[in-house]
Amino acid sequence: MTLQNEKVLSVFSDRVILKPLTRWNEAYKEFPRYVMEYLVAKYVDPNNPIIGQQKIDKVINEHYVESGARELIKSRIKEEGEYILLGQLQARLDASRDHYWVDVPAIGDSYVRINKKVLLEYGDALLGAGAWGTMTIEYDPQYEIRGRIYPFYIKEFTPFQVTRLNIDDYIDKRADFSTEDWIDLLMQSVGFDPERFSKREKLLLMLRLVPFAEANYNMIELGPRETGKTYTYRNTSSKCFVISGGKTTPAALFYNQATRKLGILGQKDLVFFDEIANTSFSDPDATISILKDYMQTGRFSRGNQEFSAAASIILAGNIDVDAEKKSPSGQYHHLFAVLPKELLDVAFLDRIHCFLPGWELRKIAPENYATGYGFIADYLAEIFSRFRRRNYQIIVDAFVDFGRMTGRNQDAIKKTTSGLLKILFPHRTLETIMVKELKYCLELAIECRQRILDQLAIISPGEFDGVNLAEQIKIKENAET
Repeated sequence: MTLQNEKVLSVFSDRVILKPLTRWNEAYKEFPRYVMEYLVAKYVDPNNPIIGQQKIDKVINEHYVESGARELIKSRIKEEGEYILLGQLQARLDASRDHYWVDVPAIGDSYVRINKKVLLEYGDALLGAGAWGTMTIEYDPQYEIRGRIYPFYIKEFTPFQVTRLNIDDYIDKRADFSTEDWIDLLMQSVGFDPERFSKREKLLLMLRLVPFAEANYNMIELGPRETGKTYTYRNTSSKCFVISGGKTTPAALFYNQATRKLGILGQKDLVFFDEIANTSFSDPDATISILKDYMQTGRFSRGNQEFSAAASIILAGNIDVDAEKKSPSGQYHHLFAVLPKELLDVAFLDRIHCFLPGWELRKIAPENYATGYGFIADYLAEIFSRFRRRNYQIIVDAFVDFGRMTGRNQDAIKKTTSGLLKILFPHRTLETIMVKELKYCLELAIECRQRILDQLAIISPGEFDGVNLAEQIKIKENAET
C-alpha cells in the first residue's frame, strides 16, 4: 500500500473506499456509483474481494427488480405478505388527503404508504431528492381511502446514502494534507488516477466540482468526446440531474402547473445539460427567458407563482479539436457556435460564470481510472452539498479589489473563486488564507470568465471588445503572504 493510501485510511478510515473494487462487474453500470460503493463498503474485504463481490451479486440478483418484472414482484409481495427490494424511494406530502406517499419505481407505484418511523428518521432525504436503499414492502388489502385500496406499505428502509455527517470534521482534517495530496485524493474520489494527469488537467477536473459546492453556479464545458464529462456528473452525486439531449419543457425544468409539482431546478443541486448541441426546448422563447432570469437571480415564475431555487446549471457538449495543439478546430467563428440557436443569445451567454476548456483534457481510457483510496461518493456529495450553504465569497471580498469591473463579471469571478476555495482549501478562513492559495483559485476564475467575454466580443464586439479582467483586479495590501 502506498504512503498516500495509508495516510488517507488513517485520517478518514470508514469514509473512504478502494475505488477499483467498485468496477468488477460491467453489468452494474445502471447503478449509481454511490450504490455500488455502499455495497462494496458493506460486503467486500479489500484483501479478499471475491467472496464479498459474490455476496453483492446475490443481493442484486435477489432484490433488484428490472422494469419488465414489476408485475411479478407485485404478485410476490401479495402472495408472500412482504418482500425485500433494492431500489429508490421518494416521498411527498399529499395535502389534499393529509397523507404522505412514496414513489417506488421498482414496482411502478407512486401511491405507496410508509412507516412513520422511517419517515421521521430519513425524511430529509426521502422528501428531498429521494434515496436508494433496501426496503421491506408489506401487502395490506384492507387499507382504503375514499373507496380506493392502497395495499403497498414500506415497513422498513435502510438507505445506501449518507444521511448524517460532520462537515467541520472534514474541514479540520484537510489540514493534514498538502495541496497536491488533497487534489490527488479528490481525483481518486471522483474516479480518476492522479498519476495519469498533469497539474493543469487536475485543476480543470477540480473546476468540474465547483457546481456541486457553489449554489446557483452557471458553467459551460466544451471539449472532445470521451473526456469524462458525463461520467463525472452522473456519478459524483445523486443531487445532479442529467438531461441527455432531447426536448426540455418548462414543466419538467421549472414547474408543472397541471400537477402542481416543482421541476428539477427546484429538486436538485445541479442540472447537467449533456449533449447540449442536440437539446431542443419546448416553447423556446418562454423557456430561455425564464432560464435567463433564473441564472441571474435564482428565481423563476410560472403562472402567478414565483419560486426560488439553488440549482447550478452546467452546459456540456462536444467540439471538434486539433488533437496535436489541444485547441478547438479553426472551423468555428466563435466557440459558442456548437450551441443550439436558441442559446446564441448574448444576454443568456453573459450569465455563464465559467467556460471550462474541455479540449485540454485527455480522453478517459480504462488505465486512467482510480487505483487507490478515495472518499465514498455519497459522503463527498453530501459534503459538497453542505458547502453550498457556506459563504466563502467573504474571503474574496476581503482581499480582492475589483476596481470598476461590472457587477456581472465580479459575481462570476467571486463565485468561481469561492467554489474552488471550498473544493481545495475548505479549512481556510479570513484569518488563515494565504495569498498564494487565493491566487491559485482567483487566476483560474479570471481565465474562465475572460474566455466567455472573448467569445462574446466576437459575437457582439461593440459591447464586449477590449475587456481585460486581469488588468482590473488587485490583491489588497491587507492580505497575508
